[in-house]
Amino acid sequence: MPALTFSKWSPGGNTTLLFPELGQRPAEQARIAALALDQACLGGEQAGFVNLPQKRLRMAGGEFCINASRSVGALLALAATGRCADQAVLEGCAPPPRAAENGEAAPDAPERSDEIQVSGWQTPVRLRTRGAAPFWQVEALLRLPDCPITTVEGGAHLVRLPGICHLLLGTAAHPLPDDCHAAAAQLRQRLGLENEPAAGVIWWRECQGQLEMLPLVHVRDAGTTFLENACGSGALALALCLAQAGTRRAFSIMQPGGSALAVRLFTENGVAMAGVDGPVTLVARGNVWLPDAKPDRPGARA
Repeated sequence: MPALTFSKWSPGGNTTLLFPELGQRPAEQARIAALALDQACLGGEQAGFVNLPQKRLRMAGGEFCINASRSVGALLALAATGRCADQAVLEGCAPPPRAAENGEAAPDAPERSDEIQVSGWQTPVRLRTRGAAPFWQVEALLRLPDCPITTVEGGAHLVRLPGICHLLLGTAAHPLPDDCHAAAAQLRQRLGLENEPAAGVIWWRECQGQLEMLPLVHVRDAGTTFLENACGSGALALALCLAQAGTRRAFSIMQPGGSALAVRLFTENGVAMAGVDGPVTLVARGNVWLPDAKPDRPGARA
């Protein structure tokens, strides 16, 4: 395979690989993602394919992902700079812009707004991006459709978002298991979630007023299962569930990677909306060489 360009991002720790969308079929995108996400290659927790001119993101499994969407906001901001001071930062020739100690963008950094199409989500996702390379703060603004929330076994809640669903397990009633992967697999099978495009199992708690969550996400078509360092759609699902039981509409949800995602629920022109905001950091970019796909049958031409 010819060299494939990539960029690697850390939206709150949820390491994301972004590749250019070059007309690859879904099966080929899933294959590329599986190879690249391996720790022996680029490593990461998820991968997506971006058409920058058309402002379109398709995740490798066709699922919906808020953190990858937020990474595209930073990528669009980076692409708009061209070779300037930001490029010098990337090449180690200049100090990074002044930033907060937690890696967030500087408060006086420029702001831009974009709108992208994302797999799994029916309406455009607005992105509000502040900062400069290699640190940004990006908020994804979503028009909320009907997101059914049902109570299942043991008082757990299943939240269905377009393109992904999440099972929320409060650790007071559902203590964190010794083997999260095995426990999540059993729950997905028992609740019939194996055929969902993506299904997360999230253990959460509130400790001294701070919400915390641990997400494990399975993507069917990409064939990946990761205990993630952050999950934007999972944070949104938790906020929607908690908001259903009270009047609270703004949430700070600490992610395993060490940074919080800020989720706000609001109404805009009579439409239910959600904003998911947090840091995005550029980790690396360059070229990767991956093996060609094997022929489908003996004697077939690649």
